[in-house]
Amino acid sequence: MVRYLLSKYRETCWHVMGSDSELGWCWRSDKHVVKWAGPSVHWAFPSFLLLLRIPTPHFRFNQTLTLAHIHWDGDEMALRRRGPPSASAPPLEDENLLGEILLRVAPLPSSLLRASLVAKQWERLAAAPAFHRRFVAHHRQPPILGVFGQQGRELVFTSLLDAPDRIPRERFSLRPGDEIDFWGLLGCRHGRVLFISTFRRALLVFDPVNGDRLCVAIPLYLERYVFGGAVVCAAGDDQGHVHGDCHSSPFKVVLVGTRENHPAIAWVYSSETGMWSNLVFTTEPCDGLIDVHFPCTLVDNVLYWWLYGHDNGILEFDLHTQTLAVTEGPSPVDINSINSRIIRGEDGGVGVAVFSYLSLKMWKREVSSQGIHTWLLQKIVVFHKIIDLTHQIKARKEAIVGYSEDAHALFIKVSCCSGPHTFIVELESMQSRKINQSFLENSYHPFADFFTAGTVRA
Repeated sequence: MVRYLLSKYRETCWHVMGSDSELGWCWRSDKHVVKWAGPSVHWAFPSFLLLLRIPTPHFRFNQTLTLAHIHWDGDEMALRRRGPPSASAPPLEDENLLGEILLRVAPLPSSLLRASLVAKQWERLAAAPAFHRRFVAHHRQPPILGVFGQQGRELVFTSLLDAPDRIPRERFSLRPGDEIDFWGLLGCRHGRVLFISTFRRALLVFDPVNGDRLCVAIPLYLERYVFGGAVVCAAGDDQGHVHGDCHSSPFKVVLVGTRENHPAIAWVYSSETGMWSNLVFTTEPCDGLIDVHFPCTLVDNVLYWWLYGHDNGILEFDLHTQTLAVTEGPSPVDINSINSRIIRGEDGGVGVAVFSYLSLKMWKREVSSQGIHTWLLQKIVVFHKIIDLTHQIKARKEAIVGYSEDAHALFIKVSCCSGPHTFIVELESMQSRKINQSFLENSYHPFADFFTAGTVRA
């Protein structure tokens, strides 16, 4: 009976979670010593816990789930499952146990789809809206599915996942305009992509997962202004919402404009009301222009843009207070928009990452009780120690080409004699992985989402 139980668990878990998942057990007398199940089992202890180890993606540690407490007494076995037991349900048909297993599968496109193929009961559980909400709330951080880039007049998606999770390019790509129209990509966030057309004087909000598009006219188009923008989910964290599953949630579009020696301006569009807010200004003229090639960064309800032509200037818009201001960034001699990116700082707040081939410097802005901003250098990381390139290789060009707010990870490109190399560097763990993909440009827009394979674009 015990060997049969192990074989059934192993067969099912490998089918759903892949062959990297492992079954094992530990003795009640020593829960820290885990024996992973092999072809032969020796039952030398009267009581043990049946465990499942699940590999997780994107630099996380493996998860271990207790499936059952088994008491062995000669030829008899008593099984105590997690959750309220069902007297007639075998372990693999106990929905409480199945829910706990499926809750811990990796949040990748094929995971729940593969689980739904096991049995009708599994399909029903994986497709239930209540389970989906639990699944999203459990993982909280959506995986990076790929990056968006612009090739001519077309929005092109490049998947960063391996099969069977790889998403075909045409699934999320879009050609928003015609031959005489050009829609510039401003950025993507919370499951939506934002474009601007100066020809139409309009913005386009695109949801790649369900295919929804919304065209919004710019309320007041001012000549000789350089415009930037951002789309953000309007559902707050205080409502129990998890960003990465925002497709049915309301959203806001922030449009900012800069003109040299003029005040910067901003509006906010709400999808709930279909209306634009009143125009807001900076209190002083703005010396720089928004760098439209680099998307803004959202940190603690504030949007930040680099200002081109201004020595380390940052334009920031507070979504809560609806105020716009220009502040100073850190001022080392090696900072520019190519090798730096505004990021979330350690312990919250706004930070800046500055990259050279030999080092990655992490700055954070501190605010005193009097409201005075000070930039502090928090960390210097020797770069060749976290990537798979020797420090003897001389880089011809290096750049930070993207930042994922969801994963708190930088996309870094190094061009050397062997060609261009692109890495994702996770800033909390300082682990990296190389991307074996070719990209269209030097500015990537990472797209993170709890997308399930098999869903059809509307």
